[in-house]
Amino acid sequence: FFPKNENIAYFDHDKLTFPLKLRHWQAGDRFQPLGMNGKSKKLQDFFSDLKLSRFEKKQVWLLESAGEIFWVVGYRIDERFKLNQSTKKILMITTI
Repeated sequence: FFPKNENIAYFDHDKLTFPLKLRHWQAGDRFQPLGMNGKSKKLQDFFSDLKLSRFEKKQVWLLESAGEIFWVVGYRIDERFKLNQSTKKILMITTI
């Protein structure tokens, strides 16, 4: 119900724990990509599927809530933090 734009992401505010943390990926990082029915995926494998170079991987930012990655910025949000019928408050995050 929102226009698709890789620089804007929408999250269920009540599923997030603040403060949020912005960081680069580390070996062993995992998340549940939207559309994978809750299956966890290593970020390394996610990046390989996207055919990102080593340099590109180092440029990717992650947003984290209470130790859980909820957005691979510019690429995919995490299934657990998506909007749904019970969402009451929406957090919109944009990149420059």
